[in-house]
Amino acid sequence: MSLGWFADLDDAEEYFTTERLETSAWDELESGDARKLKAVVMAYNRLFYDPRWRSPDYITASVAERAVLRKANGEMAYYLLQHLADEDRRKGLQAQGVVKAGIVKEDYAEADLMMVPVPPFVVNLMGT
Repeated sequence: MSLGWFADLDDAEEYFTTERLETSAWDELESGDARKLKAVVMAYNRLFYDPRWRSPDYITASVAERAVLRKANGEMAYYLLQHLADEDRRKGLQAQGVVKAGIVKEDYAEADLMMVPVPPFVVNLMGT
């Protein structure tokens, strides 16, 4: 059974071993750590259900599409491992209507409240 656009968690492990240069956020988790599985699944869900693009699932994707989507899945999973806690805090502030944070001097655009952050490389891979 597929795991996002990976064949399985071993396929995700292979991606991080052979294709990604910086892997510390992935590597610090033990093999079999549930957070690796959760990151891959959450990354897939974020991308698959994002209305900015239409994507085939693992079964219907061509071999060429699957190669690109596998990279997108891995890169999004890595982003989540590194930044999800911070993203959750910022989105929580935005959800409360905060548009300017006094201490850290950040401005939050109201228009971005409903936007789901996706790293630029992943956006390129997804085709927009």
